[in-house]
Amino acid sequence: MKVLIFGGTGWVGHTIAGFFIEDNHDVTICSRGEKKTFSSVIEKAKFLKADKSVECEVEKIFAENKYDYVIDSVPTEKTIDYIYKYAKGLKHYLHCSSTGGYAPLPFIPCNETAYYEGYAAGWKSTKKVVDNKVLDLFNRRGFPATVIRPCYITGIGMLPLDNQGGRRTDFISDIIAGKVLDLPNDGQSLLQPIHVEDLAHSFLLAAANGDKSKGQVYNICLEKAVTLNNYLEINAAVFNTKPVINYISLEEMVKKYGDTINETGLRFMALHMCFDIFKAKEQIGYFPEYTTEQAIEETALWASKQRT
Repeated sequence: MKVLIFGGTGWVGHTIAGFFIEDNHDVTICSRGEKKTFSSVIEKAKFLKADKSVECEVEKIFAENKYDYVIDSVPTEKTIDYIYKYAKGLKHYLHCSSTGGYAPLPFIPCNETAYYEGYAAGWKSTKKVVDNKVLDLFNRRGFPATVIRPCYITGIGMLPLDNQGGRRTDFISDIIAGKVLDLPNDGQSLLQPIHVEDLAHSFLLAAANGDKSKGQVYNICLEKAVTLNNYLEINAAVFNTKPVINYISLEEMVKKYGDTINETGLRFMALHMCFDIFKAKEQIGYFPEYTTEQAIEETALWASKQRT
């Protein structure tokens, strides 16, 4: 099968590409530039240099080749419109969204039946709009779309989530040095990760089970959530130490750090993130290879080796 991947040179996109290549698909990656960071992983893929936000360039892509699958790791309204308009004979379109749009969760563990609104005003609108757009196209016009919603992504190649809701470079260094780590409220908020390889595999599974997955949304996470307290403990245990935690109210933490942190990320981290993955298991055979602990530990170890 011929597969076109938008964003296939990025961290998530190249991992998705790798799984489709390994499954013997004919993979083409479309990118605006000449990013070489993950070139060894995707060296067997074909490459197109084009801007998916420019209609004439997308039209040309699909005029010159027909693709069975189109995957977009960072979807936009424009791109969806262009793909729908020009990708004639498309068998399946899949894009990457986020479980963050369910927050604050109406029930735990949360599943795909929950209302999807979003947390941060500017951020929620993008995820909600693009997801609703492809699902509406499926329902009204038969556009063969599937939405994959991952939670917090871990794995080699990306820094871990830090205690301030971001991915700062000195987080692991601070743990190793025994520095005091501020944590919002009582540290009992739930966090549920996904390993980037399990996420990528879910795209392949959804594509392989298109008879069931078209028109569907899947929450893709690892099997269980952990508290923020436990998350810091798992990170610290990699280096045979324990985290030194200072509990502080969310509002005090926002005031303390001000513009030095991403306030939205911090507020988001203080909410529960805990999801049921039964639907993905039942319909597309998704069973994560990594445990929650393994994913956190691997990411912490990789991050520690990036220290200067």
